[in-house]
Amino acid sequence: MNKVISKWGATADFAENGLQAVEKITQNRNYDVVLMDVYMPEMGGIEATQVIRAKDEPYFKQLPIIALTASMLSTEREQIDAAGMNDYVLKPFDPKALFDKLSAYQKV
Repeated sequence: MNKVISKWGATADFAENGLQAVEKITQNRNYDVVLMDVYMPEMGGIEATQVIRAKDEPYFKQLPIIALTASMLSTEREQIDAAGMNDYVLKPFDPKALFDKLSAYQKV
């Protein structure tokens, strides 16, 4: 994924798990868009998104978070929506579809 994103001239940052993702986003408020894997160790992407959205500052409420998931059952879609995720991308992802989603949410 890093190679694909780098080709577009974007900078990517990665977290090993949901806890690390929450820490990075909380400490560095310069992210334009977050790609959040739904299934991660220690804390999944849905729970991590809930923690981020629960923070008081507007940045955390407005930050676009796009779920990465290998399947999209109706229950999973409900969980993604309820957590406050803005959208989703299915894995394995199509680079053009990912580019289109990121472009739609990126700050101009």
